[in-house]
Amino acid sequence: MLIQPAFITFTGIDDRTDLTMADSLASQYPIEWGVLFSSNNRDARFPSTQAVMEILSISGMKSAHLCGAFSKQAQSGAIPEGVPLLEFDRVQINGFNLDQTYFNDIEAQYGVQLIQQMRSESFDVESKHLQLYDRSGGAGILPVSVPKLGGQDRLVGYAGGIGPDSVLHYLEMIEGVGKFWIDMEGKVRTDGWFDVRKAAQVCEAVFRTIAR
Repeated sequence: MLIQPAFITFTGIDDRTDLTMADSLASQYPIEWGVLFSSNNRDARFPSTQAVMEILSISGMKSAHLCGAFSKQAQSGAIPEGVPLLEFDRVQINGFNLDQTYFNDIEAQYGVQLIQQMRSESFDVESKHLQLYDRSGGAGILPVSVPKLGGQDRLVGYAGGIGPDSVLHYLEMIEGVGKFWIDMEGKVRTDGWFDVRKAAQVCEAVFRTIAR
């Protein structure tokens, strides 16, 4: 039996995204827009400062995804310049086996929830932060199996190879009790740019198919 996610995170919304379409989609379905930040933002996945401000104004939750040097800065307790963290609901500090010394301080200071990527076969029920299962690490590889849900009171996330053609298969692997979200990036891009139409296909497959 397929379980419906609490919401879907579409990561990599960018400068060419039709924000009118994105706003309309997020007004129909529970969506979080994942905005990627990097000190070396040379490709389409990383929006300009102007685009970030416009993205923050549309419907849907927002998460900031800190990559590379920005992730390292956050681990040292410093928020990278140009990242308006107060405007986001959640923050994902990319990488594995991170130094968590300052994570509680960041959550308290900015009023955000922190997301950690993990690769283990089960969620850590003792973790103080949100966990996202992603063995793919951004490579878009669909896993063979996934950890069971984290329990009634714990929200967990799943990523890796999810897109319009694979989302229902991925959901079939999720078992157990609890709430979860799914996150995707590469499979909802066309020619390197975020594709709202593919995001819409995912939403329709998930929320209309499972609701039937």
